[in-house]
Amino acid sequence: MAEHARSTVEKAVDDLSDDYKDSDSGAYRPVFNDTVRTVIYVASLVASIVGLGFMTFGDAQVGGFISTAAGFIASGFGVAYNPLRNI
Repeated sequence: MAEHARSTVEKAVDDLSDDYKDSDSGAYRPVFNDTVRTVIYVASLVASIVGLGFMTFGDAQVGGFISTAAGFIASGFGVAYNPLRNI
């Protein structure tokens, strides 16, 4: 039973990675290229850390605003962690 479940999960992951690699199948293509999304990802990460610093050592409302804005900016550019990206 466990072997069957394992093979089903592995098959699903293989199918997903095949769909991601096949660029002609009409799969999702981000609007912004990899370089832009990487820069936004790193900038949002830094802004989130700065927001955490404000929340811990300064004004919590300012820190909350910075952290929330960083998340909205990252999501607006379609930045998301995808573990299947490099498969």
